[in-house]
Amino acid sequence: MRSSLAAGAVMALLASGCSGGSDSAELQVLREKVEALEAEMSTVALAPTTTVAPTTTTAVPSTLAAPTPAEVFAAVSPSVVFIEVPDGTGSGVLLSSGYVVTNAHIVGHFPTVRLFTSLGEVAEVPVYARDWSSDLALLGPMPFDELAGEIPTVDFGSSATVEIGDTVYLIGYPGEVESRPEPTMTSGTLSRRRIASCLGLTFLQTDATIAGGQSGGALVDATGQLIGISGLGGFTAANFGLVLTAEDVSAVLAGLDEGSGSLSTPEGAGALRQGARVVGSDNAGYLVTVTEEQPLLSVTANSPEGEDVWLDISTWDGLIPSWHWSQDEVDYIWDDLYALAEEEPALFFADVFDDETRESLEVSLRPGVYVVAVGHFSYTSAEVSVEASSPLTTLEDVEPPGGVLAIGESVTGALNHIQDVDSYRVDLQKGDTVRIQMVSMSDPMMSLYQNDFLVASNDDAGIGLYGDGAEIIFEAKETGRYDLYVMALQFFPGTYVLTVDFADTDSPTC
Repeated sequence: MRSSLAAGAVMALLASGCSGGSDSAELQVLREKVEALEAEMSTVALAPTTTVAPTTTTAVPSTLAAPTPAEVFAAVSPSVVFIEVPDGTGSGVLLSSGYVVTNAHIVGHFPTVRLFTSLGEVAEVPVYARDWSSDLALLGPMPFDELAGEIPTVDFGSSATVEIGDTVYLIGYPGEVESRPEPTMTSGTLSRRRIASCLGLTFLQTDATIAGGQSGGALVDATGQLIGISGLGGFTAANFGLVLTAEDVSAVLAGLDEGSGSLSTPEGAGALRQGARVVGSDNAGYLVTVTEEQPLLSVTANSPEGEDVWLDISTWDGLIPSWHWSQDEVDYIWDDLYALAEEEPALFFADVFDDETRESLEVSLRPGVYVVAVGHFSYTSAEVSVEASSPLTTLEDVEPPGGVLAIGESVTGALNHIQDVDSYRVDLQKGDTVRIQMVSMSDPMMSLYQNDFLVASNDDAGIGLYGDGAEIIFEAKETGRYDLYVMALQFFPGTYVLTVDFADTDSPTC
């Protein structure tokens, strides 16, 4: 029933408009106003009393039922895409901007990826930008004209609305091997929020399992709101994973420009011969692409200055490559495959000679991107040279300039392959007791030297996101210069945060 207030307002409007002809323009305007007012007032129910009692604001339970898990999956999964590169697969989420967000470790150094969407395959989508600090990448723009329809997109919600114990869902493509990929969904609860203060990132811990291939997938709440991008497993024994919050993902993506990132992938065709000047503790790294048509890679390294050199080949993310056996080289029934696997590490590292003689490797590899590293066994800097059967592209060393780490200072550096070593000078006074900490999403370690003698070293000190950060607490026995060398054991490329402070500081930085 309409209220008397609404009726009175309607009559007043009609009366004010009846002075002219019934077909006047003013009357037509008033009629339209009346219709609009009637529609508005029909939704208002006033209390049948003029007494206004004091009230308090009370949350009214919603009469709308929460979506079922099946409804959440049906709404979100069309926006989750399957990503394929020559050496792996993963997941991604299509945003309303027309770009796909995923993990940087999925796309690696590849310039393009292959996508499978809810509407079909897209052969080549460019990698727009990467950020190795947060392990995020943007793909696109998406060539929507290649698809027969419109793919639903999603935008980031707020992870702050989800409370500990709330149900969450992880949607992606774990372990996908089918010719026509299909997304899957796992459920769990939000267990806690893990704040990596030195890295400036917040992660959602959940028991919704993150399996291989599900990295880059969508973590959504019980209503289907996107609250994070999955990526960090590694806790399979404890059965939980870590998901970067939607707020952090949005902040990182807002700062990415085309080709940007904390470690940019080299551009250009490269060259068959490269050279660099490196100090004895460090080395030069180069990217090389191996194709299915040409699996053989030959590499030779030497020092024009006569130094003893070494040569190494690894996957771009820091693993020992797998030898690519042709169909007639290995008998999978009768050959001792375990013995062959044990021999593989030696196949990709050369240090045969202890003089200026060239070191060489000739290997057969699966299609993908690899790192060729060359260094020398001298305490001074020296020129090294490397030649390969496929073009080599230089990996720029992004060590912070100056290389001096002062007490009370924090620096951010990057390690772009497994042989990469960064060095810093630390000046100490006799009696100084300092705490040096190194945290990273990689597995960092560090060693401190004085006059080329080791005085302290550490790995896995129980700090950082995974507890595998490094920490040295050291008392200087002499005043002078100390040299700190840092590297990591896995997950490349990767950035790190390095801090040094007095050990009696009340709260360690990390």
